[in-house]
Amino acid sequence: MKKVKYPECVPWDGGPTQPYSDNGQWIMQKGEIEVIFSKNKLDSNYFHVRRGEKEEQIFTFQARYLYQELVNKGFILKT
Repeated sequence: MKKVKYPECVPWDGGPTQPYSDNGQWIMQKGEIEVIFSKNKLDSNYFHVRRGEKEEQIFTFQARYLYQELVNKGFILKT
């Protein structure tokens, strides 16, 4: 089983080192590929993730792992 690093810092975490924590959505981009994260307004335990035409709802901890996976693949946070 592949060992996955738990992301210590994601853009939606609060704190002085996270200037984008109040954004409504966070866009990760690599070339023309975009993955959009947004918090579920009804339940803070979930995130909406959009990749092209596909949209899914995932747990917060899964969003953290997905964010780290995208960073490892060379995606950058679009500001």
